[in-house]
Amino acid sequence: MGICKATQFWTVLMLAGLIAVGCTPRTTTGSGNEATQAQNPSIPEYPPLYNVDVEVCGNIIAPLEDGKRCVSTQLRLWGPVGEAKLVQTGVSLPSVSAVQHKVAIASKGCYPAYPQPSQEQFYWADTIIQVNRGGEPPTIEMTQTQLSNQHVHELVTGTLSDSTVPTFGGVGCEPAPAN
Repeated sequence: MGICKATQFWTVLMLAGLIAVGCTPRTTTGSGNEATQAQNPSIPEYPPLYNVDVEVCGNIIAPLEDGKRCVSTQLRLWGPVGEAKLVQTGVSLPSVSAVQHKVAIASKGCYPAYPQPSQEQFYWADTIIQVNRGGEPPTIEMTQTQLSNQHVHELVTGTLSDSTVPTFGGVGCEPAPAN
């Protein structure tokens, strides 16, 4: 007789436990599909990053192509991207026909030397141009394309394998003088 009452007691206890679990409301976060959310987290908003093509043409020492002499370089710059200018960095000597110049571009720094935007100022491009003395000054043309937020995210997080990321200044992205 004691075995029967013990079995009834455990049966009632189990049924009460199942009813309690079955009646407990489920709590979810968001859309309720946590597996999808874990695989596809939201992408943070990044500052503007640009691919910039710079071409300096004119009275410079460069190969003659299609009737003009040009030097081109590609950069990746934090925006906004402002003016580009040619700055004399070499000494003008009477015995030398050309003087060394570098391109300086107004931006908030270059990627990947600066993993996030820095101070807005001029930065040197990794380009040395020999400008011939006399004649018309060279021209600078610049084309910029803003990268999508997804592309910037892939660059910053390292999920994009871009082995040809253009950089500035050889050793880094150094500020250039404003004058």
